[in-house]
Amino acid sequence: MAKKFIAGFLIAAMAISVLFCLSACSEKQLKIVFLGDSIAEAILGPSPLSERENYGYYALVGKRNGFEYVNRSVSGHKSAQLLDLISQETEDARMTVTHIKTADIIQVSILGNDMLQSGLSELLVEYAREKRGEIAKDDTYREEILRSSRITFAKIIAKLKELNPDAILFIQTVYNPVYDGSPIANATARGILTSEPYNYSEADLRVLGGELLATLNDVVFSYHAENPDDFYIVDVCKAFGEIYDADPVRGKNLIYPDGIHPSNEGHAVIADATQSLLETLGLAKKSSSLISYKKLRLEQIKRLYPDVDYYDAKREINDAKSTAEVTEIYFRLTDGHTPALA
Repeated sequence: MAKKFIAGFLIAAMAISVLFCLSACSEKQLKIVFLGDSIAEAILGPSPLSERENYGYYALVGKRNGFEYVNRSVSGHKSAQLLDLISQETEDARMTVTHIKTADIIQVSILGNDMLQSGLSELLVEYAREKRGEIAKDDTYREEILRSSRITFAKIIAKLKELNPDAILFIQTVYNPVYDGSPIANATARGILTSEPYNYSEADLRVLGGELLATLNDVVFSYHAENPDDFYIVDVCKAFGEIYDADPVRGKNLIYPDGIHPSNEGHAVIADATQSLLETLGLAKKSSSLISYKKLRLEQIKRLYPDVDYYDAKREINDAKSTAEVTEIYFRLTDGHTPALA
């Protein structure tokens, strides 16, 4: 009888211990690590730079979800350089690897510089020539870039999974920065493409840029189709494109004046696309993150935009049902206003 009692007590104690562990795990502060290029580093784009921690998408995702967040991105990095960083034994690399190994979520923005630093204007012209049959696909510089990117991207995923097999990976797509008057297409390329025999309009140039970047994003989509369990896709290209199609003026405003990096609003849209995925996967609570985001934006309005009616802004923002709606309201209300900085 005593043995049965002791056995029963031990089983009950173990059950309580397991329940306690599960409860503790569910309350654990998640750690998210951001890797990649200047888009992720958020040095260029957030303006003023003193507001980087309130505008950069890495910080928005971290703050409003109560995550521990670490940004180990490096401006200018191409995919090969990211692979080198997470594979080296330098002090900086070791610090990055340490964060990777302790991350619950790893979000990566890469591949954009594989094309951008290879001359996007020239690649647009080459792609137009390819579409007309003037040059074979296999002979293009674009295809040479993509062959290298595919190999390197696969190695990045393999290395990240080796370093932390338990982390959830988020991979971003590259948005289309080509719009009416966009500086991403230089005068020479624009002159060629808008003349005979191509005769592209500004709208055509955006479509051309979208098609060109779709071949780059296919590096991500093709890998994912073959390895669906390796990572989740944050489709930034789709998010930016849907906004542009609905409102071209707002769509242009997602891009910083340099024509390359995301603006303050662009960063917010990336954060919102990430937020949607986090909530879908049960990694973030919609109610609490929405409350935190509303507070952050209202604090910014009160501190930076004294000429904006705070109480009207508070009423409208508090009625918002999603982070994406808060983003739209905040940037609409502050559009054209100069921030008052100390």
